[in-house]
Amino acid sequence: MRVKVYSLIVLLNSYITGLLLPVLSLLLIDKGSTLSRISILIGIYSFTVIILELPTGIMADLIGRKKTFCLSLIMSLLFSVVILLGDGFIILCIGMLIYGLNRAISSGSFEALFIDSYINEFGKDKLHVVTTRLSVLDAIGLSSGALTGGALPEISRKHLILTGTYDLNLIVRLILTVLIVVLAVVFIKETGANSVKEHITLKQQIKNSSNVVIKSKNIICIFISVFSTGFFFSSLETYWQPHFISLMPDDSAMVFLGVIAFLYLASAMAGNIISCKILSKYNPKKIYLVLRVILAIILIITALQTNMILFILFYSLIYLFFGMANIPENVILNSEIPNSARASILSVNSLIVQIGMLLGSFVNSFIINYSTIPNIWIIAAVIILISVIIIYKKLLLEQTKENA
Repeated sequence: MRVKVYSLIVLLNSYITGLLLPVLSLLLIDKGSTLSRISILIGIYSFTVIILELPTGIMADLIGRKKTFCLSLIMSLLFSVVILLGDGFIILCIGMLIYGLNRAISSGSFEALFIDSYINEFGKDKLHVVTTRLSVLDAIGLSSGALTGGALPEISRKHLILTGTYDLNLIVRLILTVLIVVLAVVFIKETGANSVKEHITLKQQIKNSSNVVIKSKNIICIFISVFSTGFFFSSLETYWQPHFISLMPDDSAMVFLGVIAFLYLASAMAGNIISCKILSKYNPKKIYLVLRVILAIILIITALQTNMILFILFYSLIYLFFGMANIPENVILNSEIPNSARASILSVNSLIVQIGMLLGSFVNSFIINYSTIPNIWIIAAVIILISVIIIYKKLLLEQTKENA
């Protein structure tokens, strides 16, 4: 019963995030941003996450993951209200700051609670099953939310003329967030290994988590790799919508915005499922390295496309291989983390992704003035390949020691 309820919460939480995926850049422009300022707004979001990611992750381990997750939902509600009722660049900055706070507080808290509960019930050898379950639920929620999010603006234009084009996305998001709050308060329980058994100081928790990271080359390798993921996502998610619009033959193709978001998230889910099937047969570290190389190559191919249909195809393939790489990445990382420090270290992992995104946002906001979106994506692919070169020997050398 608990697994089913937790799964529903993951699904709904991902769904409300998906509602903004196909329209976020367009929503920001509609509310008063310019194309060049989008990177600044994303940078504010990323900077907020960077500052608060680790403290909130440690907070989840110290005061309880249920309380932390509920606080993140309150921040999610506040973000939707500010963006819905506000207008202008300053208000958008405040909204993205709150959005970053929501992201920082939520990362690691509920995921750690779910993973620990699953391990306690089914054992650590089922780690790849729970990571796949989380990834698939996340992908289903994001993809269905994105498909809905792409259709809602058209409903607003035809039937809700007194609202903004993208306001309905925010209104639906608000209603569902309230529902998630109710589910979380009523059904989430922290017992046994998931509850806070003893009060330890913030300093001691930081020391314990740091020791886990320092002693594990596998964790350090994953951190290096996810930094490139942050840079890659900053480049891709910020500019895919404006780039796609430049490839459209006419405005009638606008409906494809939601379809593309659905396709790439469905591709990521398919990648998760495929990866889970092959992990039982092959070494997760070798699979991970190969998939990251393929991911970079497909990103370069996507950047070179000038045909709308081919762009959609290769863009979806990016997420297929990203989804495939995501499972071995999570297995490698979570297998190294003790329950007591899981939320803290998962928050560090998310923090590093955000650092990569922040750096990417600032670099891209400069490059876009002198170059093109495809060139930005090629640079991101090179960053991924460099990270693979850096971790290749360390990751496989650690595997050799484990086998010995």
